[in-house]
Amino acid sequence: MKQQIIDLAINHWNEKFVGIAACDIANKLNLTHHEAMKYLVTLKDENKGSLNQNVSLGQISITIDEKTKIITQEHNTIVTHIFFPSKDILERFYLQNLNKFINNGKYKNRLHCGYSQIELVYFEIGVLDKYLRNKEKFTLTDDTTGGVLKLNLNYLHTLSDDQVEKIYFNKIWYGKRKLLNGNTSISAILSDLSGLNKKEQSYWYSFELENPEFIENDGDFDRFITRAYHGNFIDSDDPLSEISNEISVINKIFEFELFQNTENPYLTYPVNNTLKEFVDCNSELFKLIGPDNLLIERIKKVYLNYLDGKPEELINSKSQRPFSQIQILIAACEKLNGELASDLKETWETIRKNRIIADHKISKPDYDPNNYIDSFRVNCVKLREVLKRIKVELTKLAGHHNY
Repeated sequence: MKQQIIDLAINHWNEKFVGIAACDIANKLNLTHHEAMKYLVTLKDENKGSLNQNVSLGQISITIDEKTKIITQEHNTIVTHIFFPSKDILERFYLQNLNKFINNGKYKNRLHCGYSQIELVYFEIGVLDKYLRNKEKFTLTDDTTGGVLKLNLNYLHTLSDDQVEKIYFNKIWYGKRKLLNGNTSISAILSDLSGLNKKEQSYWYSFELENPEFIENDGDFDRFITRAYHGNFIDSDDPLSEISNEISVINKIFEFELFQNTENPYLTYPVNNTLKEFVDCNSELFKLIGPDNLLIERIKKVYLNYLDGKPEELINSKSQRPFSQIQILIAACEKLNGELASDLKETWETIRKNRIIADHKISKPDYDPNNYIDSFRVNCVKLREVLKRIKVELTKLAGHHNY
């Protein structure tokens, strides 16, 4: 009987990747519930598996009256044991039946071998690279704590049902965790990974880290765990998303917008800790605050109409060339707050210089000990703080003008 129970538990696990209840075992093997629970305790004592004892489960009993065909339902609660076959038993079954699992991927088979669905697997951060560079096919919401990877719905609509079936997955919810060597790793939940097709699972497996070592205090990763495992939504403290939010708010201060776009879908944190990745990300960041996104006539209107500036003040006295968009914005900030104007100029110049490196200089793939991922985050934090202060000053200005 014990072997029958183990066989039943193995099949149940391989079908659903969850433990089997004593009440279900009793129904399938014509045992009393009490007998089934006693067998499970014995199997646990023999190290054949683990047991969650005295678990309350809801049951629905359905009865159909043969004469009236009336269906009645009865709801009740039963206290039972949940049995999980051991990893050793599941791995042995897996090895003895390889042909049954040969078409599965690495992570689906890891579940078949008894790993927990909610176990985290760690990868080099470069695993995200192909998804970030193929936004037409993938949707990625990425911040300092992690993100969610999905297939782009517009892309899916261009495919046949057979093509969709080959590549479809629900989502990959991932976190970011800092390593002792200064790099950042990606953590993904095993059950999410198992939903990828075999080829995609192999891709992730090629980036998997063996025995990664992590820093002790990692606030970003703690936020991910709180969200993923405790179901609590907490703020990510993510400067990139907050930059877009601040620009959106600034655009609503006046009856006209100052920025053409409030976000850049290709703006992300560096995937690899390299100078090239760092300057490329700065180049995408520059697009939000650079001349192509600042609406010069609108900024000029703020300077002339709201700050009582004069047109001749917006012309360079030496070259006689008119001020650029950013020069007008800095001039406006100078009238509002001299320190803010200085900070805006410094932050803008830092991002602009990195953008020039990205667009005009050839980067050599040499080893570099710098932490460019953290450096980019610092640039984002500085820009976020400057935008917050600009928002405050312009809000005051608009209020005084309306008054």
